[in-house]
Amino acid sequence: MTERTYATPCARAISYARVSTGSQAESGLGTDAQHHAVDQEAAARGWHVIERITDDAVSGTTPAQLRPQLREALDKLGRGDADVLAAARGDRLGRSVVELLGLYERAEAEGWKLVTLDAPAGLAGPESRLFVGVRALIAEFEAAMARARTTDALHAARLRGQRLGRPSRHAESTKALAAQLRSAGHSQAQIAAALTQASIPTPTGNTAWSRSSVASLLRTIDHDAAAQAHRHARQQRDNSTELTQQHPAGEPPQKAA
Repeated sequence: MTERTYATPCARAISYARVSTGSQAESGLGTDAQHHAVDQEAAARGWHVIERITDDAVSGTTPAQLRPQLREALDKLGRGDADVLAAARGDRLGRSVVELLGLYERAEAEGWKLVTLDAPAGLAGPESRLFVGVRALIAEFEAAMARARTTDALHAARLRGQRLGRPSRHAESTKALAAQLRSAGHSQAQIAAALTQASIPTPTGNTAWSRSSVASLLRTIDHDAAAQAHRHARQQRDNSTELTQQHPAGEPPQKAA
């Protein structure tokens, strides 16, 4: 193990921040807050922050070696160019127990210090490893639950016949013409030629239709039809349920006097 006096005053620290989404990266609000928290801790502990690095729009499940900025920071720490890697929270470094504990083991083996501000100051040894493991398990669980909620919501939306993704940019008249041509037995290539000849632009503004753009159009038509059929079937079930509630079995509707 490499010996290094990183705990002394004026230890050289690298401040690390991470945000998961592009909008967070563009605003800079999330990363600025993380770096500010590290700056305050550095002042309190007598560190000198030599660099502030950020991985923008990077998931917490991405391994450290696949994050450009974190990988570069780890290389510097390994070479002895810095003494401390500090992050506002452990989940900024990783949401995997294996990944986060691996970083702590690397820090111990190479002689530098890994600090997350959500861990109690001065925690070390087996207690530190236990704390890190528990927090990483919680972060991993939260990430898994978020994925499960998203999956359930998407599944429920599909069952309702709701269209997912970006709204269709095909005009209703274009869809009607394509559906009519397909019903008449025309191939995708023939439909593409007909739409091109009719000077109907594609959603991207292209003046020429290709087989792939027609295939996308036909999938949209099929999806709309399936969604419409689902809504109709659900309405039929709702009407049937309402009628049953109004006139339970064995109680025929009363005739008007």
